[in-house]
Amino acid sequence: MRPGRADVVAEQLLDLVLDGTFPVGGALPSESELAQRFGVSRLTVREAIRSLVPTRVIDVQQGRSSLVNPTSRWSPLDGRLLLARSRVDGDPLLLPRRLVEARRAVEVAIVELAAARRTDAQLERLCALHQDMVDGHSRGDAQATAKADFAFHAALFDAADNVFLEALFEPLTSVLRAMREETSSIAEFRSHALDRHAAILRAVEAGDPQAARTAMEAHLDQTEQDVERYLSPQAASRPAG
Repeated sequence: MRPGRADVVAEQLLDLVLDGTFPVGGALPSESELAQRFGVSRLTVREAIRSLVPTRVIDVQQGRSSLVNPTSRWSPLDGRLLLARSRVDGDPLLLPRRLVEARRAVEVAIVELAAARRTDAQLERLCALHQDMVDGHSRGDAQATAKADFAFHAALFDAADNVFLEALFEPLTSVLRAMREETSSIAEFRSHALDRHAAILRAVEAGDPQAARTAMEAHLDQTEQDVERYLSPQAASRPAG
């Protein structure tokens, strides 16, 4: 289904906040100015602004211009905002680190259950998804690798068969997808992830919960190290090789 006009304007408006055109702490232009800028009606602009309220990026002021909230108030569960918010904050790696902490709290338990409960069909899917990761990496296709990586972890949740753990983690899916797209653009990050996923797959295939736990912990440790190495502000200025 094609997005409506208000949805399109909301995305454009959010992009202008994220690129600094409408700075944090400042007021948005009036509805009339925004309507002229986007070539839509004031009502469409109003609907677009209201649709962004759940992101907590915009503070709607009744009878006054809406404000762009400080990044500390932005929703941490919107994948579009994760990296932009991190870059504006004092510590650009704080949220990625916290995300790894949250993953440790849930995914270690998930992989133990998956090793104990997986069916042959679920194992077959995990193998296929890991091969998709390998193929995507060999082609240098970061998007395909990220998609298969995300699906691999979702398949572990399916194999664990615990709706409560899945419900706990579900709000993070948008953030995880955004982070995987970012990290999969880095060849070394992809290569390390492939090795760790292979170890996880072997443990799940063997039906060994303890080995699966160890493999997932190693994967998340590696992820944290790679976040520090490749996503830090210093990474951009570090000599290649």
